[in-house]
Amino acid sequence: MGPFAGAHYVGLFLEECARLIEADGAGVTDQRFPPHYLFQLPVPDRTSALLGAQDEYGRVLRALSGQMDGLRGLGAKVVAMSCNTAHAWHAELRSRYPDMALLHIGDAAADHLVGQGEAEVGLLATAGTVRSGIYAGSLERAGIACREPDGDELALLMRGIYQGVKAGDNALGRACFSRALERMRGRTGVAGFLMACTEIPLALRAEDVPAECRLYDPGRLSARELAKRACRRGSFRTGESV
Repeated sequence: MGPFAGAHYVGLFLEECARLIEADGAGVTDQRFPPHYLFQLPVPDRTSALLGAQDEYGRVLRALSGQMDGLRGLGAKVVAMSCNTAHAWHAELRSRYPDMALLHIGDAAADHLVGQGEAEVGLLATAGTVRSGIYAGSLERAGIACREPDGDELALLMRGIYQGVKAGDNALGRACFSRALERMRGRTGVAGFLMACTEIPLALRAEDVPAECRLYDPGRLSARELAKRACRRGSFRTGESV
C-alpha cells in the first residue's frame, strides 16, 4: 500500500524463502521459490480513514476488498498485508474471505517476542495503528506490555513517515524516528521497540539508536510466517500461492 514498503516486503519474503530452502539442504534456484504475487493498487490513506469520517473507513475497506478479489482470482490461498495500519480492517476482511488465510502482523510479532523473552516493548507506529489497537491486542494476549508513544513522540513518527520516507526523504525519517525512540526510551525505560510501520525500517537502522535498544521489524516476521506457509518443506516445489 506504500509502494516502496510493498517492494521491500517482497524482498523480505524472498530472503525468508531462501533461508528455508537452504536450511532444508536444497540449493537455491529460481524454480524452488513458491509462486507469489505483489498486488499493488492505490488505497486511500489508512490513518486518515481511521481518524476521519465513516465513509473514509468504508472506502479503504472497498479498496482492500478489491485487492483480495484480485488475489483470489489469481489463485492465492495465503495473504499478508505489508501495511501495518491496514490491519485495522483485518477482521472484516477475514470474515469476507474465509477461503483465504489472511495473516496478522501483530500475531507474528507477538509470537517472536515471546521467544525472545521480551516482557514489554515500545510501539513505533502511526496514529491509526496506535488508536486501532492492532498490536496492543496481540501483545496483551501474549503477556507482553505495549508502551505506546505520547503526543510529541507520535508527531515525530508521523512526520518521519509522511514528510520523510513516503516523500523520499529517508534522512528526515531517520532523524524523526531515532528522536522518537530516544524520547520513549527516556520516558518509559523500554529497550525493545517494534518498528510497526513499514516505512520505519526503510530508514531506521540499529546504528541509529542507543546500543542497548533492540529493534524488531514486524514486516520481517510477517514475511517469515508467509514464507513458511508458502514453502513446502522437503520438496520446495509449488506450495500455496501467496
